[in-house]
Amino acid sequence: LIRLNQIVEDLRVLSLAEAGKLKLNKTPTNMVDLSCRLISSLEPLAEEKNISMTLDVQTNETTVFVDENRMKQVFLNLLTNAIRYTPEQGMIYIRLFKTDDNLKIIVEDTGIGIEPEYLPHLFDRFYRTDNARDRYSGGTGLGLAIAKQYVLSHGGKIEVKSIINQGTSFIIYLPYLN
Repeated sequence: LIRLNQIVEDLRVLSLAEAGKLKLNKTPTNMVDLSCRLISSLEPLAEEKNISMTLDVQTNETTVFVDENRMKQVFLNLLTNAIRYTPEQGMIYIRLFKTDDNLKIIVEDTGIGIEPEYLPHLFDRFYRTDNARDRYSGGTGLGLAIAKQYVLSHGGKIEVKSIINQGTSFIIYLPYLN
């Protein structure tokens, strides 16, 4: 029942975001601070698999005008997926760069990777790439769809690149002025 309620709430929020009606509480948010808090909260989960999490900041301009709670959900989703699909003694990186008028944030892992034919559908509702990523070992199949809509709601964009047995990178662009 709890899981069903969560799915219903996720679908409601996703529908609002897709319709452009999601209420955002945007404030200036330092993404380095947010990243540090997320790494700290997820470190025990990563340590269970001897996964190292590293923050790599390549710019001094790390503050963007976003809804911090929505962005926290985006990065929690990406980081927990990275932990789930990265083998023992792997690495997870959060990298921040300035590109034109955007803060570019990359969540990169040294995990199992994703087959190229699955990449175009990764942000679709309820999409799972294979049997290893089913509802018993994974989530509802809504996390990446919600993450994409949250990023789009902020005027940003999200991309994914992956190489089998080398890892996956999610690249997010968030505008400085929005």
